[in-house]
Amino acid sequence: MKKLSTQLSIGIRISLFVFFLFTTSYFIIHKFWFSGFFFILLSILSLIELIYFSKKYFSYNQKIISALLYDDYSLNIPEINTLKNQQIIKLYQKIKAEKQTSFSKEILYQQLLNSIPSGFLILKKVENDRKIIFINNYFQQLFDIPKSNSWNKLKKIIPQFSDVLENNNFQEIKSLLDIQIDEEQQQTYIIQNSKTIIEGEEYDIIFLDSVQRVIDSTEKEAWVNVMKIIAHEIINSLTPIYSLASTTKTYFESDELTNEDYDDIRLSLDTIMNRSQHLQTFVEQYRQLTTIPHPIKSNHNLKEIIQEVQQSFKHELEEKKVDFVLSIPNSITIDVDRIQFEQVVINLIKNAIHAIEHIDQKRIEVYCKQTDNRLQIIVHDSGNLIDETILSKIFLPFYTTRKNGAGIGLTLSKTIIEAHKSYLFYKQINGKKEFVISFPITKSNND
Repeated sequence: MKKLSTQLSIGIRISLFVFFLFTTSYFIIHKFWFSGFFFILLSILSLIELIYFSKKYFSYNQKIISALLYDDYSLNIPEINTLKNQQIIKLYQKIKAEKQTSFSKEILYQQLLNSIPSGFLILKKVENDRKIIFINNYFQQLFDIPKSNSWNKLKKIIPQFSDVLENNNFQEIKSLLDIQIDEEQQQTYIIQNSKTIIEGEEYDIIFLDSVQRVIDSTEKEAWVNVMKIIAHEIINSLTPIYSLASTTKTYFESDELTNEDYDDIRLSLDTIMNRSQHLQTFVEQYRQLTTIPHPIKSNHNLKEIIQEVQQSFKHELEEKKVDFVLSIPNSITIDVDRIQFEQVVINLIKNAIHAIEHIDQKRIEVYCKQTDNRLQIIVHDSGNLIDETILSKIFLPFYTTRKNGAGIGLTLSKTIIEAHKSYLFYKQINGKKEFVISFPITKSNND
């Protein structure tokens, strides 16, 4: 309705101007000079008013357009005369609202990036140079650098960092680098650069983190979990021991003891002995984890080792109707401490048998893969996948989901394999679960 009022106002003014102009012509043609002169004045006044109204109308539109061009959203639209172009006002208000939302999101993203405990940097390519678009607080505090968008200044403060990126021509990389600032101790960092293009502009998104910080954080978390388990086991044993000892003491303080009292005392002492034995076993298992002897390695045929372990499980595999498949070439040899390595294989097969205990199709497969520099020995079973919520805990000491499990099998196996300068890890992809022992290829490994 307001838009129609604006158009009607202009239409009326133009109509009045044309009317006055036509009337002026009429009077002059008929030589009514006084009336003609009067309508000339009216025509001039009408034209001036029309020009003034149009200029005022279009100048405000120009003001809104200029504000949009220069991202100036300080205009107070509600106080403006209502006889304006409502479409351009709506456009202004829409873009203003979008900009405010975008600005709010940008603040939120910056707060999130500033809360990341890793260095985070965004660079924009400008001709043949780079410009810093964003640098988070952690990065600044890490190297004690001020807020700046100058890549050249950053290069002067941490040249080792900039050299890695420039020497790789800012290509996508993931690498390690050593950085030393002034007289501080040199530290090793993980650096990762990812590239992206937005509206034709090239950006580099760079993460930087201290290797020592990652290691410290991981070790701390692991030790916290281990101490929780140890505390849980000790408390579970000491609490009933203390309670039963206290109860037994009250019996002996009594003047007379019945046969039932003696039975209760005997039962209490048996329970105390059992819990003490359990605690002793637990401590012995912990000692076993921490006192693994250094492996004495020699060359052995891999298939023969697996077959020997398989033979020890023969009765159990037949009883539980497990289909055991061994797919390892006769020619492959490995350089290991045989006794320790056999223990690892025994633990993995035990776990596999337990995993398929309640599965209809019981199958365990042991096979290997070779690349140019790695030999992978894989133990696969047809059991259910491990719950994602406990995946990070399966190698923790004393963590187990089995009712009578000790929770040291996988931890012990991982420790043994790492003592062999190799790796033991678990993966599940596309519904398939595997424990993988990864050995480096040596001269003793055959194709």
